[in-house]
Amino acid sequence: MVAGGADQTETVAAVFLPEEREVVAEVGTTILDAATAAGVHLETICSGRGTCGKCRVLIKGYDAPPPTWVDNRRLSPAQLNAGWRMACEHPLTAGGTYMHPLVETNLRTVESVDLGKITLRPNVRKYMIAPTAPHLEDQQFDWPRIQDGLAGLTGGVDTSIAALRKLPGVMSQVGKGPITVTLVGSRAADFESGDTSEAMYGMAFDIGTTSVVGSLINLADGAREAVAAELNGQAIYGGDVITRTSFAGEEPENVEKLQMAVMETITGIIDRLLREAGVDRGDVYECVFVGNTVMMHLLTGLDPGGIGVSPFVGVSAEPMTMTAADLQLNLDPAAGVYLSPSVAGYVGADLVGVMVSTDLENREDNVLVIDVGTNGEIALATGGDIFCTAAPAGPAFEGAEIRQGMRAVDGAIERVVLTDKGPELSTIGDVAPTGICGSGLVDAVAELVRVGLVNAAGRLLPPDELPPDIPPALRHRLIPDDEGGDFLLAGKAPGSPGAVSLHAQDIRQLQLAKASIRAGVDVLLDRAGLRPEELSEVLLAGAFGTYLDPGALLAIGMVPPVAVERIRAVGNAAGLGARMMLLSLEHRVAAELLVGRVDYVELSAVPDFQWIFAGAMTFSDEVESQ
Repeated sequence: MVAGGADQTETVAAVFLPEEREVVAEVGTTILDAATAAGVHLETICSGRGTCGKCRVLIKGYDAPPPTWVDNRRLSPAQLNAGWRMACEHPLTAGGTYMHPLVETNLRTVESVDLGKITLRPNVRKYMIAPTAPHLEDQQFDWPRIQDGLAGLTGGVDTSIAALRKLPGVMSQVGKGPITVTLVGSRAADFESGDTSEAMYGMAFDIGTTSVVGSLINLADGAREAVAAELNGQAIYGGDVITRTSFAGEEPENVEKLQMAVMETITGIIDRLLREAGVDRGDVYECVFVGNTVMMHLLTGLDPGGIGVSPFVGVSAEPMTMTAADLQLNLDPAAGVYLSPSVAGYVGADLVGVMVSTDLENREDNVLVIDVGTNGEIALATGGDIFCTAAPAGPAFEGAEIRQGMRAVDGAIERVVLTDKGPELSTIGDVAPTGICGSGLVDAVAELVRVGLVNAAGRLLPPDELPPDIPPALRHRLIPDDEGGDFLLAGKAPGSPGAVSLHAQDIRQLQLAKASIRAGVDVLLDRAGLRPEELSEVLLAGAFGTYLDPGALLAIGMVPPVAVERIRAVGNAAGLGARMMLLSLEHRVAAELLVGRVDYVELSAVPDFQWIFAGAMTFSDEVESQ
């Protein structure tokens, strides 16, 4: 159906399945853009540039249009014949029906490793007072009466209009019992009748490029009441910080689009946390946020454009305090918000959280910390000095830009072992494999290197170049093609039902990602004057780092050659750092002091970095014995 008259914009209507939602858009709007505008979540991480291969739809109701070069590159012949096309490549067509795979948004939650006791000293405090009632001889207004009740506090107390709006109802109960005043810092954020000292909660958020993790914390005893993770809604505009920064600069309104996308994600997490814990929204008094510098800019609606170009300078890296109303959070408007400081354009508040939670400033040995993700952040502590850098690894670790890559959800291959009888696979949820996630990708490549199917340069060897000792059960899984070939992990043939294969180009994507991180590590070691064997520990932070096999990381050369026992996963250390800053002002102060101590190394300014990166491309299984 085509609507519109001579003075109106022509529109077309179509239906998306499985939502059964009708979508109306202007003639010429791509299927992807029409879906995004209507709130239908087609998976994409490249903002419709045709590079990620995720936004596939099955076209019904009309003959699928001829495939473009993007379709031919991203879809198999069988898929093309069945009517699958890339949604970013074709216009919405009147009367069309578009079936798309549902995007998994509830991610597996990673529990953080407890790295020490936290002394409870939150920024939120509750005081019970008993103000006198006004009368004709005492016509003092309500707020001064509250201030008189808090007169013993040093530094004075301020408040906000959002909090003052609650005061008349509470003061009408004066004389019937105490009044509880909640302070966030030196600001009165809430007034309640009776003793509500036990109802005091906060939230800590780690705003990742791929996912957002939130925790609901009881500020009275430090207990974590609930935790939830969802995909960052900004992913439709790009899979990494570079593409999102680029998108932000394309149109004046794009910064607002990115901010709204992440705020929608945060809103969903807040609702979920409160529902799961049975906590009242009004009892949440403060939120602490960490994230990389671009994410922190976009959270607050600041333009990150300067971070994307040399000399990579943003608007602000300072800590910020504001209210929930300032960010339009779905909490009490007077609730407090604290944004942790960042270090540099690509070393953000998330690495600050990692350094706080791993107590990096007080370590006397040599400790390397790698926060593995699309924007890999690295810190090295040695002899009281702390060096850090950022390595743009890209989204391969998240399963993106991998032909059959997927996130860590049910059906994703997460473990691979190659035996004489063929591959042994483990999937998330113990269900049939439907793709491969980051940990499975690392495992698979490490195993291919170990058995000799991939050489040190990262090349998947064709059948006629294989060593003679390669078992037939593995040899027969090599499928040559003009782009380097496939190795079949599951199924009978590439493209067949249930088939999952690893392509030579997938291996190259991992190779580039791991080389970026390893080159960053090598630069920091050189700057600190350390050899790999002098490292006491290598700590892997982040959701992805939790599931990586240390032996596989050594095999592909992503981490320096140390004893495997020295490599340890510390979970969502950035999120733990945010929790520590929520629960203790001492850790908040420590975070702000840490930023001033860090020696940041900009990799693009290292004269011989390209040579270091080239050397890091090599796959190696060299391991130091303990």
